[in-house]
Amino acid sequence: MEKISGRIRNVNLEDRTFEILKRNKIEYFYLTRSQLQKFKNYLQVGFFVQLEYSEVKEKRGKVLAYPVIGFIKLISITRNKRTVYFDMDTIKDGVKHVLNKPGNKMFIDLEFTMPPYNPSGEFESEIVEYGFIIEDENGIILTEESSLIEINDKNGVSDRTMDFLNLDQDDFKKASSISDFYNTFKEALNEYKPVIMVWGTNDIQMLNSFYEMNNLEPLTSRASFINLMQLMKNYFGLKSDVGLFKALEYFDKTFDKVQSHDALTDALVTSQVYNCFKRYANKK
Repeated sequence: MEKISGRIRNVNLEDRTFEILKRNKIEYFYLTRSQLQKFKNYLQVGFFVQLEYSEVKEKRGKVLAYPVIGFIKLISITRNKRTVYFDMDTIKDGVKHVLNKPGNKMFIDLEFTMPPYNPSGEFESEIVEYGFIIEDENGIILTEESSLIEINDKNGVSDRTMDFLNLDQDDFKKASSISDFYNTFKEALNEYKPVIMVWGTNDIQMLNSFYEMNNLEPLTSRASFINLMQLMKNYFGLKSDVGLFKALEYFDKTFDKVQSHDALTDALVTSQVYNCFKRYANKK
């Protein structure tokens, strides 16, 4: 991986390429479709750019171009004005600020039902297991809860879901009722007033579906949550989603476990990722 700084000389949106003058030599760089979609309004001739790129050139249209790994800065500089359109350092400072906010944190994971192996008719996924851990701002665990949950589907939990979660029917003999889960979640939010850390947006969407399906007053809004995966993508300039266990492996090279699809275990790993990420960002 290399870095380059310079002014953009020419842009070819069709080939997703642009030029930068480097040591009196024109070098070509190309973007993925998602990068182009995000940055095309700022790829203007004369703009100052700083970026990281892969050292292996690829054929793009009529030129050989370096793949852009990520932008660091995009700035318009004129005689009287300097406008910053993108600054990775500013983004990292913002992520660091979010990670260091005081107060309690809830790390939650939800497992959902899956349609049967041979589905027929409509199917609506439901929360079938939850696990959460609440920590104070120093990382001390204040409480933790987990349980399987009864579902509305009259056909019960599908074999496909059972296989995925490594469960059987006997495991559901001690499942919490829907109201038990709702009340446990409500009491935890009221007592500890945590911000809720999730990995991705699936859990947020499933909680909204849970409230609606069961005619329950919502306990959360979008502002209640922080998507830890999106913070990590923003901080490192990642283009693709990252699996939870892969994220922990990023910070702890000795960690190579396969995700177990146990809600409490995944909530604990989410906590570990947060704390590792926070330490990493603060060192930088």
